[in-house]
This record gives sequence, structure tokens and C-alpha cells, in this order.
Amino acid sequence: MSDVWVEGKKILEDNGCEVVLGRLQIEADRPYSEEEIVKGGRDVDALLVIARERITARVFGELKRLRIVVKAGIGVDNIDVEAATRLGVLVANTPVPADYVGVAEGAVARILALAKRLHVCDRNVKNGAWTREYDGLRGVYMSGKTLGIIGLGRIGSQVARLMSSWGMRILTYDPHVPEEKTVLLDVELADLNTLLRESDFVSIHTVLTPETRHMIDENALKKMKRTAYIINTARGPIIDEEALYKALSEEWIAGAALDVFDKEPIPLESPLLRLEVADKLILSPHVAGLNPEMERGLTLAQVERCLEALRGEPPKSTVNPEAVPMWKRRFGVK
Repeated sequence: MSDVWVEGKKILEDNGCEVVLGRLQIEADRPYSEEEIVKGGRDVDALLVIARERITARVFGELKRLRIVVKAGIGVDNIDVEAATRLGVLVANTPVPADYVGVAEGAVARILALAKRLHVCDRNVKNGAWTREYDGLRGVYMSGKTLGIIGLGRIGSQVARLMSSWGMRILTYDPHVPEEKTVLLDVELADLNTLLRESDFVSIHTVLTPETRHMIDENALKKMKRTAYIINTARGPIIDEEALYKALSEEWIAGAALDVFDKEPIPLESPLLRLEVADKLILSPHVAGLNPEMERGLTLAQVERCLEALRGEPPKSTVNPEAVPMWKRRFGVK
């Protein structure tokens, strides 16, 4: 068990909580089923979750004592927030800098790794090829190129800040961001089609919603330059993976870096694991922001949000504040 989980467990126990620890995060291929969550959670007052399990309407309906679900990180797409609100249960996230800045750093690392062909260089040295495949080792000169950022929230904004010193033009698409924010960040606001057509790198940082699911499909990929790269450290289903495989194998775009996938872990039969696109892809197992500071920050933030709710204080990071009046009535909070 991680030291920070021990620390978090002790804090909860010192505050009178009985803590039941679930499977470790390294067991990503063993998510709890809806049935397991319902059966094991009937007596719980709070659930502290990661992105692995889905907290469904049935879970909220069956767990009568449940006061709050606290998600590690920002995105809550694995939680039925509408059902929680309807039943007077709070949902909170944990936006801590070590997480969202860490993810932004991970996105920048992938942009630069693609640009400088680090994965191909690494393979050539290890396979004894050295510079024999010279054409495949040519990188991208970043100054004067265009970076397109889809989603200008905490992570997208930090990517813009980190990349601003590279001499790049930065475009952004986010229909929910006021123009003054783009002025402060010195980025250009664009519609999605313009961003896709003009960007040399497209980095995705939007949340997963019905509107953004498969936002990057065949039509979107065909709008991109043949020399362009796409990077996704947000949520896997934002990209249509079959369309991306086609774009890579038919050379509509130059390459991609993915930290997130439609299904996680990625199935071994996924076309993205085929050898013919291996040199065009950098893949990682949903760890773009993973660092010790992030692990500690998220865990302790989850613990604090949990304790706030149990004390009758709606956390400031509650994503469904409209549920608070019913929540107060249900649990006798003044």
C-alpha cells in the first residue's frame, strides 16, 4: 500500500471514519462492476474514486446512506452527476496543481517527443540501426509552427503557458472560454475547423461529454495537415480510434501520442497496436500526470472533501451545487 494511502486512511480514521480500501490503482484491468459497488457499498457514507469505475444511477439509487462521491482529478465523466443531483448526493472533484500541471507537462513532453522523433531514435539505437533509417529521424523545427489546443481549462491553459516560449503560434478552440482569457494567455481563439486545418500539433484538453465524444472523427482528421500530429491526454473516447488508425495507416496525418483510450487497458486486438503504425504512435497507460506530488495531493484532497461533507459542509469543488438543498434536507444539515 502506498505511503500516502496509509496517511489518508489514518486521517479518516482519526476523524472517526471506518475505512474500507478497494483494489489498488495498478489493478486497472479489474474495475469493480456495478453489482460489486452496490453490494459492497450499502453501508458507506462516502465513495472516493478514480477514473476506473463507473458510478451509475443504479449505484446512487441503491446506496441510501451515500452523501458524497469524490473523484481524484478534475474529470467526472465516469460518474452519473445528473442522477446524483436528482437524488441529493454531492459529487466533488479535486483540482490540485500537481495533477493538472503534471498532465500539462506530460502533454508538452509528448508534443516534443513526437516533434523530435524520440521514439524512433530510441528504437534505432537499441536495434543497431543507428542512422541507417535517416529520413525517419528528421524532427520538426518548432519555431514558427502552430499549436492547436482544444479545451482551455486548467490543463489547456498550462500547456499554452509552457509552450509560449517555443516561438509557436497558439490557436485554441473552447466555446466556453471568454475572449479576455485568450488575451491574457496570448493565444488566438479559433473555430474547430480552422484549428484543425492550420495546426501542426493538436493537443486535446477538453472534458468528455456527449458533444465531445468522437469529436475527432474521420472528417476532423481529414482536415488536418499530412505533416500534423495529434496528442490526447484528456479522455480516450474524444478520438474515434478506428478513424485514427485509418488516418495513420493511410498517412492523412504524421503521428499521434495517446495517454488515454476508448477502453482501458487498451485491448490487445486494437488496431492502434498494429506494427504498421508503431513508428507513428507514442502510447502510455493513462499516466501523463503521474508523479509523487500528484498522488499525495489528490489523495489528501479527496480525504478533505470527504470530511467536509461528513461535517455537513458542501465542498467548494462540488460539481453539482444544485444538489445541495436536497442534500441538506436528506441528511439534516443546517
